[in-house]
Amino acid sequence: MLAALGRQLRKPSGFFGKIVSRMMNARNRKFYQRIISDLDIQSGDRIYEIGYGPGLGIEMIAQSRNDCTISGIDFSELMVRSATKRNKRFIDAGRVDLKYGDLLTADTAKERYDKIFCVNVIYFWNDLKSVFSKIYSMLGERGAFCIFMTAAEDMETGFAVDFKKYSMDEVEKALKEAGFKGVEYALDHGYFIKAQK
Repeated sequence: MLAALGRQLRKPSGFFGKIVSRMMNARNRKFYQRIISDLDIQSGDRIYEIGYGPGLGIEMIAQSRNDCTISGIDFSELMVRSATKRNKRFIDAGRVDLKYGDLLTADTAKERYDKIFCVNVIYFWNDLKSVFSKIYSMLGERGAFCIFMTAAEDMETGFAVDFKKYSMDEVEKALKEAGFKGVEYALDHGYFIKAQK
């Protein structure tokens, strides 16, 4: 049962995926509030979320900032539908663009963003350096990448058995190997990490 929950958290689908989606909204709202503050959004910023889930974070930014555009990618078809429904008015206005797919295989060669972020996604990446290198290439000059991840010691539960449990040292090392500089982090119910290009 717990292993099934872990699979749903990775890629929600079907009836149980809808339940997990509601759990994500409830749990992640406080993390989004903090990470959006850390993004230090400026007028005209182009923002990108990796693994946007039900679209709560994108909605929070779009509601509070009408002077920026937000894009994102998620590889759960259920989450794409949910996030699209939640953000329909912003999509119709041309301010939000949501894609279905895998970041590593997505064609982002022409895109450049000022801010990229992800919340509770890092546990599903097997090769941090490859992912971080792709993210680095997507950022414009002086762009920033923000991450929230639960501390490894707080994930010793059955549902997280297949999750990658990275230490802060491992994440910082991989970010620097990918070219990021000025890696900063704070511990508050998990790690809030900000890396500057």
